[in-house]
Amino acid sequence: MDKNKVLVGLSWPYANGRLHIGHVGSSLPADVLARFHRSIGNDVSFITGSDCFGTPILVAAHAEGLSPEALVDKYHALFKKDFAALGFSFDNFTKTISEVHQKFAQEFHAEMYKGEYAYEKSAAQLYCEKCDKYLPDRYVEGVCPHCNKGAKGDSCDSCGVILEAEELLTPRCKLCGSTPVSRDKTQMYLKLSALQDRIQKFLDERRGKWPANAVGMAQRYLSEGLHDRAITRSMEWGVPVPKEGWGDKRIYVWAEAVLGYLSASNAEFIGGSDSPRAPRNKLHYYVHAKDNIPFHAIVFPGLLMAHGNGEAKYHLPDIIVSSEFVNINGQKMSKSKGNLVTAEELIDAFDVDMIRYYFLRTVSDKKDSNFTFADFVHVVNGELVNNFGNLVNRTLAFVKSRFDGKLQIANHKLQIIEEARNEVHQLLWGGSVNKALGRIMELVNFGNKHFADVKPWLIVESNPKKCRQDVGEVITIIKAVAEMLVHFIPTSCEKVLGWLAGDKLPEIEVLFKRLDLKEVQEKFKKYV
Repeated sequence: MDKNKVLVGLSWPYANGRLHIGHVGSSLPADVLARFHRSIGNDVSFITGSDCFGTPILVAAHAEGLSPEALVDKYHALFKKDFAALGFSFDNFTKTISEVHQKFAQEFHAEMYKGEYAYEKSAAQLYCEKCDKYLPDRYVEGVCPHCNKGAKGDSCDSCGVILEAEELLTPRCKLCGSTPVSRDKTQMYLKLSALQDRIQKFLDERRGKWPANAVGMAQRYLSEGLHDRAITRSMEWGVPVPKEGWGDKRIYVWAEAVLGYLSASNAEFIGGSDSPRAPRNKLHYYVHAKDNIPFHAIVFPGLLMAHGNGEAKYHLPDIIVSSEFVNINGQKMSKSKGNLVTAEELIDAFDVDMIRYYFLRTVSDKKDSNFTFADFVHVVNGELVNNFGNLVNRTLAFVKSRFDGKLQIANHKLQIIEEARNEVHQLLWGGSVNKALGRIMELVNFGNKHFADVKPWLIVESNPKKCRQDVGEVITIIKAVAEMLVHFIPTSCEKVLGWLAGDKLPEIEVLFKRLDLKEVQEKFKKYV
């Protein structure tokens, strides 16, 4: 049987600032899925990179006194450094400014413009007379027409709706503060309204496979009725529109960045599955925070369908893994509040497996998580140190001291391991990374309880044979746990599996050192 071609697409961070704990929390499930599928023999394409276009880049470049190109290069290098330090195992980490991506996006759009789901339309775009320029969406701020709260020109953080800058109430230019005027410009539009039924069918086929937040938000947009959206803008920074005479226009960033999953993957991973003759062994995961749900659940499939003039020539998303937001001390993170904890700060202070474990354990699709350093210490010490680390170290220390390090595993299958392994496999296959980790930790708890129940230290002299058998069962549990947990916390689990690789234990060490809450809070006192 052919291997599955598994694409794991991680949302592309804007190259306008350092990775922070929100990125870490929403991104780690992608690495777990990629590692899991490689371990069971599937071919994996784990893709992401720097999102280089759009107005967030222009805003940050202006603030830092850099050209957009220099800003992108700066943060792309820092992204690579942080992701590598966190153990991400990308197959391709690229950027949307690359020639490969821009060529792919232009060819994709040129083909899409030939069909019935893309059309030209004269529509208003905000123009700042003081700055003498058309304003990209992020250069505009104002009041959301749906919830009457402050909003950016492309979306409202309060109610989650996607916006056009022209919809904002009391708009103002972020560069100079003046009120922009409306001027008509001809743009290309994506006819999402005509794809409503197809996208609804696409969503209905995935109910039960997607998390509730993804289904709920996507259905909300569909129930309200999909609106046609501009896919080009009058601006100077972006992928040029592949249309003669449109040299002053660029492809809207949201209509090209998601195509990076395709431009960065080999053809065998991305071909469409609508044809009866097409291979059926593709599986695509898209991993992101909840603010990216509409772009991956509605816009991306809409673009793929429009490109195929109603059909999908490229494989449609199978599973969305959408995390809720990471807050800090009960507040939304922001640079202006001074509470934006960067990935680098955590990497410099803690064992990387501690960072990975904490966010994989606490961030999910159910509700926003609340990061505090006290909670970080509590979870790491309580679960990683006291449970997994304790199970490993006290068991192997016993083998070292009482059996001269000679290893013996159970000579029979343990049903509790087989049940856990099967459940974890099913959960990871379905993208339920947080639940899978919880199930593994149940087996860790059982291992600790089993060691305590058999009390090997009491029978090692009187009944060494039974003692070896009982301890062998615990070692078997440890090995099984490490084999499953290695996708989540690879460094420590690879160490454990190395210790258990032979017939006799080598020198071992304490797997995790306890964190001291006072020391941690003192180090990060500006956030406490």
